[in-house]
Amino acid sequence: MYLKTKIHILRIIGYLIQFGIIFICYWFLRNHFLFMALLIDIIAPFISVVLLFVMRNMIQIKIRSTEMYERRLSTSYIEISVINKAYFMSFDVCVNLSAANSFYNSKGSTIISVPARFHGTYKQLIPVEYTRNGRYRYEINSFTVRDFLGFVSLAKKIEVYDEISVLPEDSVGEMKSLSDLSLGMTESEETKKKGHDFSDVSDVRKYIPGDKLMSIHWKLSAKRDILMVKDRVSMSDQQMVMVIELGGDPVIVDQILTLAYNTAKMLIKDGVYMRLLFWSDKGFEFREREIMNLDDLNFSFTDMYFETIYEDSDKTLELMRSIHPELKSYVHVTNKDGAAYVEIIEQE
Repeated sequence: MYLKTKIHILRIIGYLIQFGIIFICYWFLRNHFLFMALLIDIIAPFISVVLLFVMRNMIQIKIRSTEMYERRLSTSYIEISVINKAYFMSFDVCVNLSAANSFYNSKGSTIISVPARFHGTYKQLIPVEYTRNGRYRYEINSFTVRDFLGFVSLAKKIEVYDEISVLPEDSVGEMKSLSDLSLGMTESEETKKKGHDFSDVSDVRKYIPGDKLMSIHWKLSAKRDILMVKDRVSMSDQQMVMVIELGGDPVIVDQILTLAYNTAKMLIKDGVYMRLLFWSDKGFEFREREIMNLDDLNFSFTDMYFETIYEDSDKTLELMRSIHPELKSYVHVTNKDGAAYVEIIEQE
């Protein structure tokens, strides 16, 4: 929806009535003051409309979210700035503001009226209460500016936007204990995260062509003037695999995200290394994210919001069996009897 150029007929009619009254008074009274008022009434509309065309090209609109991340059930602010470079003003600049949550495929729009200051910037803060998780995109695609006398509103198309990710709120709801969740751990030879090598050094020997460069013992090699290699014995490390169900009713999906987020925070606090998986309908594959700290978790959820929820709530479970049969067990955050629930899935 775009705001369009509009002529305000009632305003013009009112002005013509005023002009007629002044003209009649002047015709009978022949007063010098009334003559000056009559001239002003004739000239003013032309000046007002000409300045309007100038002002439309000298107004810029900006939009900014005051935060990059926000929590669900919290209130944040969207800032709209009207920058007027002209040396005259307008009392009525109408901005077409739209908001969309791509994760739930929902959107809406509204029109906000703000003034354009005399060669200055006017800022308007709009409070927003977030009732759902997801990635919100705020966009202004058009605005209109009305002339000083209010006869005409000229429209201009623009494209400015900003985005904010709404993460789940902190919850003290029902979550499984770490001892229960440990059943969902699987064995991993080594993490994909650089700098973490789950193996132990059993011996140091001479370099053999084909050995990995990362296994070279550089300090000992420098002392002996010959390449020495650390002989490692692989140690399997336990990792948590968490699968988040993104299908079903949006209200339930919000509960699932909240439960999954707070469960993951609990595991991070306990030093558990995780792999987070979620099904992507867009890519028709499981997206996988490594979770080592809270920043990784926030980024993973923000990345997840680029997906859209799907209707079939049993889809993830069926696809996991066929796509990841190597996982003997994992933690599944899903919908059970109309509420978010954490369960341990053991695959045969």
